[in-house]
Amino acid sequence: MALLIAVCAAGRCEAQCVEQSDRVPVTVVQAFQSEPASLLRDVRTDRSKLTGRLAAYLVTDISILPSVRDLISESSNVERAAIGMALRRAQLICVPRKPETAQKISQFVQKLADSAVSSGYSAELESVEFDPNSVAGQTTGSAQTPSAKKPSGAASSLMTGEWSTEISDPFIPAPLPQ
Repeated sequence: MALLIAVCAAGRCEAQCVEQSDRVPVTVVQAFQSEPASLLRDVRTDRSKLTGRLAAYLVTDISILPSVRDLISESSNVERAAIGMALRRAQLICVPRKPETAQKISQFVQKLADSAVSSGYSAELESVEFDPNSVAGQTTGSAQTPSAKKPSGAASSLMTGEWSTEISDPFIPAPLPQ
């Protein structure tokens, strides 16, 4: 109990965006901090593993951002894009519980000014907007993003047919609300 209090007093409890059961073990995070390139060797060009693991490390402990900078300096452009995706994913996970942590991630990406990281960062947001079952959708519970909602009748009325591939008459009067 005393160890838990000491760790929380040191700021570790405040730095985490996820519940205890979803956190990466402290030894793994410390190993990453001491040698960031070890993550690249572990995942061996598998971008999805790199993105997933790095995002998990970040939501467990945001203080590893300097190690992420070291990781970026040792990465190829493809790996940098995956790192950008991990940063965005971690940011989206942190928004509901720790918005200040999500802001730190956003500022970190802006200060990097790395085009490959920024493109991955932006690509992850676009994939989240188009995929309601993505990481951000799962962590926010039952709340859906606005883009996950069905289109309104007025927006979809311009397309008709079985697969909504035929254009309807754009000059017909719009239906009035009842």
